[in-house]
Amino acid sequence: MSEKSPDRPAVAENPRTTRVRRIVLEAATELLIEEGHSAVTPHQVSKTTGIARSTIYRHWPDPDSLLIDAIDSMLTPDHTLSTVGNLSIDLTTALQGLRRRLNKRPFRRMFAALLDQATSSPKLITAQRRFVSGVTAPLRSIITEAIDDDRLEQFLKPDDAVTQLVGPIFHKHVMMHARISDDLIADTVQAFVEQNQKSRPADGPRQPTPPV
Repeated sequence: MSEKSPDRPAVAENPRTTRVRRIVLEAATELLIEEGHSAVTPHQVSKTTGIARSTIYRHWPDPDSLLIDAIDSMLTPDHTLSTVGNLSIDLTTALQGLRRRLNKRPFRRMFAALLDQATSSPKLITAQRRFVSGVTAPLRSIITEAIDDDRLEQFLKPDDAVTQLVGPIFHKHVMMHARISDDLIADTVQAFVEQNQKSRPADGPRQPTPPV
């Protein structure tokens, strides 16, 4: 098979194809939430939408690819997030964005469904990790940039930092079924920054203690 020329302009997707994909992914997402991952099959989606199974198979050759794309369809970038270069403000904004997403009904139900079903299938564990990675991507980006700019300790790993920040949020939302308050976000950010912000000469003699 010959390689496509890198100079060849991208071909716009047919509007009908775009519409079919949207309908299928919306149905797959609803099936996942309402009936579990085992219901996300071309047969069931075809039955729900009236779209031919052959059409669904043409875009998603197996149920796993359909499931992953359904999850990804929920993870569109949060365009309301803007950064200002101040670590505390940017982390607070990102956590507020996460709270806003978790409070949206479809998003909340998807999150709950993945948590509930992840233990039943290895592919659901992968799907759950993919979902969490997607919703925490803004935080990871801010943290990575702060490490690169020498504003956070160099030994800090972005994934560990994300865990420190979202742990209290997920605990309150998932385990306690309680409201994520502004105070919780503020306290979480303050504790993280105080623990991990890069030492400056003006800060005194404090030296970081790398993790064992």
